[in-house]
This record gives sequence, C-alpha cells and structure tokens, in this order.
Amino acid sequence: MTTMNQFFRECLKLTYVGNSQDNSYHEQQVEDLLKKHNLSYEYQPNGTQNSPDFRVNFGGKIYDIECKSSKQAYPTYNGGLPKERVIYIFCSGKYNQTTIFFADDVVKTSKRELFACLIEELNVILRKYQALPEWQDDDRGFDFYIRNMFIQSGGWTRTNYFKHADRKLCESNVLNYNFGG
Repeated sequence: MTTMNQFFRECLKLTYVGNSQDNSYHEQQVEDLLKKHNLSYEYQPNGTQNSPDFRVNFGGKIYDIECKSSKQAYPTYNGGLPKERVIYIFCSGKYNQTTIFFADDVVKTSKRELFACLIEELNVILRKYQALPEWQDDDRGFDFYIRNMFIQSGGWTRTNYFKHADRKLCESNVLNYNFGG
C-alpha cells in the first residue's frame, strides 16, 4: 500500500470540523495528514478561491485534492461542478464523518457535456440581447451576466453522500487507486 493510499485511509477517520474562508479547519486537518505521511504538496496552487486546495506530487505524478465541509450530508459546489480528476475529501457535521471520492465518480462525462452545451446556449442568447441597441443605450451602465449555480436535487437517495448507494464504491475507487510511488 502506498503512502497516498494510507493517507486517504486516515482521511476517512477524520471527524467534522467547519471550513470557512476565515477558519479553514478542515483544510488544516488534511494538511496535518499530508505532513504526517511526508507527502510533498503545494497549498492552494491556484489561489484561495480556486480548486484545488492541495496539489500533491507523489511518484512523479500530480494529484489535486479539494476539501469540502458542510453541516449537511452534501457539499455545496456553488458556481463550479466538482473538477475533473480531483479527489474530494468531504466531512459532514450531520454524520460527524468524512468520505472521499473522485469528482469523475459523482459527475459523469455525459452530464458535464450537457451542462457545457446548456451554458453555451444561454450565453448565445445573452450575447444576442446585449447586441441590441436598446441594451447598449443605457446611461446607467446596467448589464447582465449569467452565474452558473450547480445544485443537487432529487431527494436524499441522490444527494446524501453518506447514505448514497455508491458511497463505498466511490471511497474504494480512491483507496484502491494505483498511485504508484
């Protein structure tokens, strides 16, 4: 078993702590485990508001890790889908537990493609309206933008990360992944 696999096994033992911009307790828990396992990493390589929280270099390969924390049984993604090829460590206050998953296991490629098409079509419509003279003839500068908001719906059987039928499969995909090294 590689150090990365051991690291993720220990992540599953983490209890709930909040994670806000001011107090990133969950990220600190994860960082402490990265240090414990002597893993080489960079913290917030794309800045504080962009994924991932950690970029780990292991065995000559790069792995991105994003930390999510919520009082609910599901994380909030806001304007961005779980990023492809990113490993998520999510702790829940509702269950005082942590789960792990690859983003690709919770958002399939076909759904990503549908979202991309929808967003493009919505932007085509927006640009059409923005090109109208009535839109541009505004001495107060009012404009409009589309903010993507990704939510999960359909009841707890779809949205509860701790009771979901695929929870163990998702965790197993991370725990049994061949990280090499």
